[in-house]
Amino acid sequence: MKTVLITGASAGIGKATCEYLVRCGYYVFGSVRKVEDGERLKLALGPNFMPLLFDVTDPKQIEASKKLVSKHLEGQTMCALINNAGIATMGPVRYLDIDDFRRQLDIKVIGTLACTQAFLPFLGVSKKAKEPKGRVINISSILGGKIGVPFLSGYCASKHALEGFSEALRRELMLYGIKVVIVAPGTVETPLWDVLSKESKQRSYEDTEYKHSFEKSLEALNTVNKKVLPMARLTQTIKLAIEAKNPKIRYTITADPMQKFWHLVPRRLVDKLFQYSYGLKKRDIQ
Repeated sequence: MKTVLITGASAGIGKATCEYLVRCGYYVFGSVRKVEDGERLKLALGPNFMPLLFDVTDPKQIEASKKLVSKHLEGQTMCALINNAGIATMGPVRYLDIDDFRRQLDIKVIGTLACTQAFLPFLGVSKKAKEPKGRVINISSILGGKIGVPFLSGYCASKHALEGFSEALRRELMLYGIKVVIVAPGTVETPLWDVLSKESKQRSYEDTEYKHSFEKSLEALNTVNKKVLPMARLTQTIKLAIEAKNPKIRYTITADPMQKFWHLVPRRLVDKLFQYSYGLKKRDIQ
């Protein structure tokens, strides 16, 4: 049976991908941080789903899950490792909590590295592996992975780093014939951005020079969320990245076609667009 491992399976993209691939006949490992989340998913998805209890920032938990995966596979290879786990932080750099920024990078960048190192042996790095090689699929962002958005520095930094990591990894794994694919969606039907918006409203930066600009950024976030990509289209793209004989290096999929071209716009023009729309015009600071 075709087998995949997906990190960050509790909700959003991870959960939807687990559901879709199980329906398509895959056996799916999904990482969760809470026992109850694993039990809920197991009950919903049935015998072809196994929850793995680990935080991508905890090496000991990852190692324990690696042993479970190895025992289940019995020498067979997985089709794919899908590095999906991630969070989003928001706020002006000058006032951003350093621990929040660090956690953003720990989960998306260091966590992806840790999981790749741990589960790479199951993708066919051994010369004795007879089955088709597996793949590493990293979930990035159509905009966050290519441009820097004001007040989303941590999120964009983590996605930029993920794309650079993926490019280096892709070239290293040519040695084994293992492909590395980036899937970079636009805004998706996921609770992540709703949670981020609600949390950020509580940090209004009322007493800072960024008060009005930050409020405009939240308004922009809510506007973008009205042009969401149906989750079904994204999960189908992830399946294509797993199964295509010659997959693309980077799949971009969005409900707003203009998002595909933002990174091609001259940077100075993008600066002006953000300056105008977020009210970041240079002014005297009292």
